[in-house]
Amino acid sequence: MRVLLVSANREHIPDPIFPLGLAYIATAVRQAGYQVAVTDLCFGSRPIHALQQKIRTFKPDVIGLSLRNVDNAAYPLTVDYLALHREVIDAIRDITPAMVVLGGSGFSILPEAYMQVLDADFGIKGEGEQAFVTLLDALDSNHDPGIVPGVLARKHDHANGIHVQTPVKTDTNQGDGLRPARHLFDYARYVRRGGTGNIQTKRGCIFKCNYCTYPLLEGNRFRVRDARDVVDEIEELLLKYGPHPVFFVDSILNFPRGHVEGICEEILRRKLNVRWSCYATPVKLDRRQAQLMAQAGCEGIELGTDAVDNDQLKRLGKSFDAATVVRANQYCLDAGLRVCHTLIFGGPGETESSIRNTCHALREMRPTAVVAMTGVRVYPGTPLAGQLISTGKMTGSDIGLTPAFYIEPAIADFLPAYLQQQAREAGNWVLPGMEPPLLPISQRILRSLGVSGPLWRLLRYSWMRQISRSKFRRPTTSWGIPGLRRRLL
Repeated sequence: MRVLLVSANREHIPDPIFPLGLAYIATAVRQAGYQVAVTDLCFGSRPIHALQQKIRTFKPDVIGLSLRNVDNAAYPLTVDYLALHREVIDAIRDITPAMVVLGGSGFSILPEAYMQVLDADFGIKGEGEQAFVTLLDALDSNHDPGIVPGVLARKHDHANGIHVQTPVKTDTNQGDGLRPARHLFDYARYVRRGGTGNIQTKRGCIFKCNYCTYPLLEGNRFRVRDARDVVDEIEELLLKYGPHPVFFVDSILNFPRGHVEGICEEILRRKLNVRWSCYATPVKLDRRQAQLMAQAGCEGIELGTDAVDNDQLKRLGKSFDAATVVRANQYCLDAGLRVCHTLIFGGPGETESSIRNTCHALREMRPTAVVAMTGVRVYPGTPLAGQLISTGKMTGSDIGLTPAFYIEPAIADFLPAYLQQQAREAGNWVLPGMEPPLLPISQRILRSLGVSGPLWRLLRYSWMRQISRSKFRRPTTSWGIPGLRRRLL
């Protein structure tokens, strides 16, 4: 059986993201003995044409289409990707009778709805390494694929046309030691255009942030990889693709206790020269952890802070208080780490006072950068969705294929102008929902200069703040381009 795997993501802002999940699927399918090819729609001037050309030459029996995101999760500058996904399906249906299987994190958030609107044959809800291979085995042996755990099958004898089989229980991690098949994709191009490679060290999340989909997608406990296995993969990447920064894509890297410490100690033991960054939680982020991360090559941490007000943190279901945020921020700065706080304003119960408290605390903390979202993206199945429905603030029909956001009505008029004022005064804020964070031409020129790693860490430069909000022009510095590169790298 011939299997074509397609990455549907075409988003380049803030950076193009390598399709790591699909690369894991590719490895699992190849190890099961099936012939695999891939098509990545992220690059190229005519991605749909390239997809159809691949289908004509490869002649797949099954096409696995990975949907990474449903939208850009920003408000009010919301971009819904449904039309782009439908364009891909239509292009496939136009030229081949191959069965179409949907998967990916975006699909898994709204599986039944996406099955209906995109008219797919099957879907994989949740992790796909095991479920997709089992589905292929069933199709190859003419068994009923509708009984495969984790598979959604179109069945016209059901009321809504979709039959959902119980998902696979997520007891293992990343296919029991599979390595993603990066070589099937243009990984080096992602590094050039995006500034980093990506690695996952665990799946699942034990925390209970009320808006978050990670527990729905990966389970509500951590399944961690051995530190030596993680560092083996880093070494393999550096050997094959040359020195480049790495981003750890875990929901948070620094929990449970001992996990990131083990990775850092293994990096130091091998004297591995690697620069990296990650998402982190303020929970248990102490001075020793911050210093160890810095010693092991960490150059930036994105803290999932959400608020620096105790009442609002509780309302968002966070597992820490404002004092914990302030301490974690200082530990990172003391260790020489650059820190970006991601914030969510406007959730249920938000007040002008809680907004002002958060913004005042951030001025005192002086982080490298702040990414502030206006409104909370509401996904079906999350505690937040249930809360809003039960209190009559939203209905079940409000939370579906059309991107849904919630902003507390009492502060809806106050919030946008106040955040824009804070961003102007601070100079290092990004407001993705109200201002494009970076123009594509600015991003491409910075990467062409050799600037790697997360671009938010450059917001400490006044000229970077300028070009992130306007058309690119040559930085007004006395360094010249070679000097500029030295300063940035």
